Amino acid sequence: MYKKTTITAIVITLIFMVSMSTAAYASEKPIAVIANGEQLTFDVPPILHNNRTLVPFRAIFEAYGAVDIAWNQELQKATGSVDGTTIELTVGSNKAFVNGSYLELDVPPIVKNGRVLVPIRFISEALGYDVEWDDAKRAVIIKSPDYYNTFYNDALGVKLRMGQKVDELIAIMGEPSRIDKSGKYYDWYIYNDDLEHYIQVGVYDNKIVAFATNASSWVLNNDLKIGDLQRDIEKRYKLRINVIHLKEDGLEILWDIHNDYSLSTFVLESSIYSNKLSFGEEYYSEEVARSFERQAFDLTNVYRLRNGRKPLIWREDLAEMALYHSNDMAAKNYFSHDSLNGDTFGERAAKFLSGYRGVGENISMGYGTAYRSVGALYNSKGHRENMLRSEYKYLGVGVAFQMDEARLTGTLYLTQNFCH
Repeated sequence: MYKKTTITAIVITLIFMVSMSTAAYASEKPIAVIANGEQLTFDVPPILHNNRTLVPFRAIFEAYGAVDIAWNQELQKATGSVDGTTIELTVGSNKAFVNGSYLELDVPPIVKNGRVLVPIRFISEALGYDVEWDDAKRAVIIKSPDYYNTFYNDALGVKLRMGQKVDELIAIMGEPSRIDKSGKYYDWYIYNDDLEHYIQVGVYDNKIVAFATNASSWVLNNDLKIGDLQRDIEKRYKLRINVIHLKEDGLEILWDIHNDYSLSTFVLESSIYSNKLSFGEEYYSEEVARSFERQAFDLTNVYRLRNGRKPLIWREDLAEMALYHSNDMAAKNYFSHDSLNGDTFGERAAKFLSGYRGVGENISMGYGTAYRSVGALYNSKGHRENMLRSEYKYLGVGVAFQMDEARLTGTLYLTQNFCH
């Protein structure tokens, strides 16, 4: 009885193990290949071989538009040409040739079910495509350079695209003037040496994932630009709550309501990383607040340039005055130029400033980012007049957050102080 029980247990265990193994194998997703948002199909499915994805040679070259594909049975050599790039691969060999230049393969081509299977990453990258592996989807993601949303600046003779490597960005634009926090998962690379070409480039994991600008010299996809009218854009794009979905990115548009609802600022952000927003103390940190102050200063000056005004000069005592008031509003939960203790704007100016002839103040609350806060002020007639007043020479900005600890959210208070 002991032996019978033991044998039964062993048999049951073996059956269970085999069943689990079969179930695990059956549940494993097939490998998908997605090129420029479209899934490719093959008569022989892609396989993983030594941690590399292999696909049928002829099918992948045809998908890339090859007009010259050849197979040498005697040499077991496959050749394909696309737009002047010729690739030669030999079954069982790690040697590859691209336009006659020798390159080493991680894995050699193989033959399976009568098809020559080749490493898709090597083929794609040799033809100038970007390749990523999405482990959760078990998918090879392939994108051609022209698939990405791209900002063009003809005056500078440059173009910058989503997904571009940060070293390419620096090679094109130079080192940024500074690197700011965005309050999200990426950092802003700020280019403000020439405000006529001002741009904020969001960088995460050494790649471009966002753009923001209110400078007229930048054009998105050779189509959308500052000054375009909302009614014209709506004829070409589906606009939902001031957002356009462009491929894998979201484009947020701020309108100039005083200029026939024309495009005033645009912010392009990758939708792929939309779940990576920072929350809590990391988002509402002092470092983020100081970054928003600098961005608000730059964005204000770009608006001034667009309206034929001289850019303002940062003045530290104005910034201290602005931060004092933003902190006070956030701490005491009010929104007014006059503080709860009775201090007026004029009394604050007398306390913080000296040697000025005229002074002004703008305040905003609840807009979440520097570009939204400044954009909202620009759309308010009185605040816009302050921003564009030709007499003003100096500007200081102060940003503070009012935290809701229970909800891990906060409210942004922004104060601008001007003087001459």
